[in-house]
Amino acid sequence: LGPLLELFMFHETAPGMPYWLPKGVILYNELVNFWRVEHKNRGYQEIVSPILNKKELYITSGHYDHYWSEMFVAKTEDEGEYGVKAMNCPNAHVVYGSKIRSYRDLPLRLSDTDTLHRYEMSGVLNGLFRVREFRQDDAHIYVSEDQIESEYKEVFSIVKKFYEIFDLKYSFRLGTRNPQNYMGDIPTWNKAEKTLEKILKESGVDYTILDGDGAFYGPKVDILMKDAIGRSWQMGTVQLDFQQPRRFNLVYTDSDGSKKTPIAIHRVVYGSLERFIGILIEHFTGAFPVWLSPAQVKILLITDRNTKYAKEISEELTNENIRTTIDDRNETLQAKIRDAQLEKVNYMLIVGDKEESSKKISVRLRSGKDTGQMSLEDFIKNIKKEIEEKKIN
Repeated sequence: LGPLLELFMFHETAPGMPYWLPKGVILYNELVNFWRVEHKNRGYQEIVSPILNKKELYITSGHYDHYWSEMFVAKTEDEGEYGVKAMNCPNAHVVYGSKIRSYRDLPLRLSDTDTLHRYEMSGVLNGLFRVREFRQDDAHIYVSEDQIESEYKEVFSIVKKFYEIFDLKYSFRLGTRNPQNYMGDIPTWNKAEKTLEKILKESGVDYTILDGDGAFYGPKVDILMKDAIGRSWQMGTVQLDFQQPRRFNLVYTDSDGSKKTPIAIHRVVYGSLERFIGILIEHFTGAFPVWLSPAQVKILLITDRNTKYAKEISEELTNENIRTTIDDRNETLQAKIRDAQLEKVNYMLIVGDKEESSKKISVRLRSGKDTGQMSLEDFIKNIKKEIEEKKIN
């Protein structure tokens, strides 16, 4: 559906790295804009960090020992190796450590939507669901130990709001320490795992446990979703990290003047934007809610005589930030309706002599239902309300 709807494409010169086409960029940006507003309102501060970092950064974070083989590496003649960013956490830790922090600063919520690259083997690449280049709605929250529980519950409330907006069904899975691939001491790990399980139980959510599936620096809670053919995919994740803040020597001054190490919560809600869009394409079968839709309105001309009136309508709609195009091809009205339905246009506005003389529009839904004539003013009022309320079809 993605290529059919002209949302994205792939090319052999960039395996696993999608090209986003104009309509896909609209969808992409709507998701990111919604994310930005919601997170700003919840006290997150957005950052942007370098895509190339010296390997020394990843030695400090532990990724050099545990993840380097899955990263793209750039070798230089005089500066050694650089890693192409595959995760945002080391850079977030650098930002935290760039100034003196106080207990009054906590929880400190740093968010970003940077592009990441991971060297996935070619055999596992799978459309938007498994790619090498992706954008992640990341955040790293720095907390004191007594803030862990309340912050996790706040993150779960964000997950609930985001997924319910799209009417998506999801489940939680707790991943514990992998005995073959972990960093830090076992007592700290056990403490972190017990903390997460307590939070899950008290939150009243359904969850499963997958032993050995934690990140190398701490246990995690993954948010899982099924695609159209029943395959389970990890979307969001919330990870508890006692290890990396120590490795980066991150501290804050507590109320008694002592220096303490914060705990880091790594969390994403969408997960990979690419994978999330893949799920949405299947979930809505390309028929997106009007607020997300790249093709909100299409004006269908019956005859060329009505071109001026159609352009006036288009201009008014565009001025109201409603995405609008005109179909003025020399085709029958039925052909134009059929093509608009294939394009998954939310609303077709049919314009002919009758509509122009009465200064109205005939509105047809993408289902084919004819809702009759109405004034442009009423139509704008209705569609803007639908967009603002983020209604599901």
